[in-house]
Amino acid sequence: MLKILRKLNEGSLLQRTMMHIAVLVAGSASVVALTSVLLVSTAKTVLPRHDATEADADKADEEHSADSDADPSSSEAAASPAGPRGVPKALAQARVANRRESAVAR
Repeated sequence: MLKILRKLNEGSLLQRTMMHIAVLVAGSASVVALTSVLLVSTAKTVLPRHDATEADADKADEEHSADSDADPSSSEAAASPAGPRGVPKALAQARVANRRESAVAR
């Protein structure tokens, strides 16, 4: 082992620098690989499965379609939590109603 270490020290400055750079790159790559494996495995255990989130989204869509029977311009419909698709539509309808009221007031 000592002979190997002496051989590494006997090389030129360029050889020793290149060896240090290679060790640095290999070490950095191994740290990045280990970190990514740990992050992915942790995320898989913490986050719900994709199938479960799709089932929850389907349930939310069904509830939203059942709640959409009310008049969208009413204050109750604006106050109720709408699904992701219903929010922009409710906001647009509220803006149109506000414009109509301001036009009538003028």
